[in-house]
Amino acid sequence: MPHSLISRNADLQRLVDEGYEVDIQAKHLVITGVPYVNASREVRRGTLVSDLQLNGDRTVAPSQHVAWFIGEYPCSHVGQRLTQLVHQEQQQQFAPGFGAPYGFSHKPPNGYRDYHEKMTRYMDILGAHAAAIDPTATAKTFKPIAASPENSVFHYVDTATSRAGIGVVSAKLEGHHIAIIGLGGTGSYILDLVAKTPVAAIHLFDRDEFLQHNAFRAPGAPSLDQLLQRETKVQFLANVYSRMRREIIPHPEHITDANVQLLATMTFVFVCIDSGPARRMIFDALTAARVPFIDAGIGVELVDDALWGIVRVTTGTSSKHDHLSHRVSCGQNDDANQYSTNIQVADLNALNATLAVIRWKKFVGFYHDDEREHYSSYTTAAHQLTSEER
Repeated sequence: MPHSLISRNADLQRLVDEGYEVDIQAKHLVITGVPYVNASREVRRGTLVSDLQLNGDRTVAPSQHVAWFIGEYPCSHVGQRLTQLVHQEQQQQFAPGFGAPYGFSHKPPNGYRDYHEKMTRYMDILGAHAAAIDPTATAKTFKPIAASPENSVFHYVDTATSRAGIGVVSAKLEGHHIAIIGLGGTGSYILDLVAKTPVAAIHLFDRDEFLQHNAFRAPGAPSLDQLLQRETKVQFLANVYSRMRREIIPHPEHITDANVQLLATMTFVFVCIDSGPARRMIFDALTAARVPFIDAGIGVELVDDALWGIVRVTTGTSSKHDHLSHRVSCGQNDDANQYSTNIQVADLNALNATLAVIRWKKFVGFYHDDEREHYSSYTTAAHQLTSEER
């Protein structure tokens, strides 16, 4: 479906957003899944077709009020033919293999102002009779719409953005190449959120396997069989999110001196690791390459019989990085296995990821940013969110 044409026209996009099965074939507007009643008083589904008049790639007010219908002869809920609606019983051929046997005519006094009004009026006439027999019958099927690689990074159309009317804002995220270093609890939730944006590509860096404990601090619900496969985190998560979108690139490796140069091609990097020396090396490389980044971290302690937690989001850019040394620990770990026994809680991982992604979206102009903070933290006990290092 030429969705790019639909998305540029408010009347056509409105039909999609409201859940109708919209397509464009042979320069005609086509809506499938339209409920109607046949002569046996059975509710069936047919196809409504209209000519589509354009000025360049923009629709104009329909000059013709007629539409065409593919299906059986439409009837009322009592089985009587809708002769006042059907004005022609003759096959109309639009293209080889694409034709309609019935022509509809329902002309309002001032004509139709756009294609949304025209198509919904005809569907309302047919649907009223269908609903009298089956109240659940509706043409608003919300059938998933495939998206072509030429028009979208997603496998299906992002109707959430168009329904909200924020396409211009969302476009600020297009073209970005994002890296996520460390796909543990926080990193996997960052992937979950970034994967639902129209960024051009998402690179995942982590050589560890996706194990049983990871399942309890990551989004989704992997099966036992999936865990038994012992895939790397990046491959497991790439498989999951590649169902929704293209260009998720797994790198089953940690970032080291040998490959850190790969990050220079990114437009933004999320750092979600616990190793202090690795952090320092990554920070230095990103700062030198003028690649902005966010370091996300959590700390949870068992105090008496309850947990005390803090989540932290630290932003670094080429123009503001003097705060990193006193905001993020980059020292040598005392215990090489510290991370394996570190307390991780899914809700704090998810919160950490959410705050990090919001900060990234503020950085690129998706959200208004009055504070321009480069450090923020949230503590569970005090329920306090800070905003510092402006």
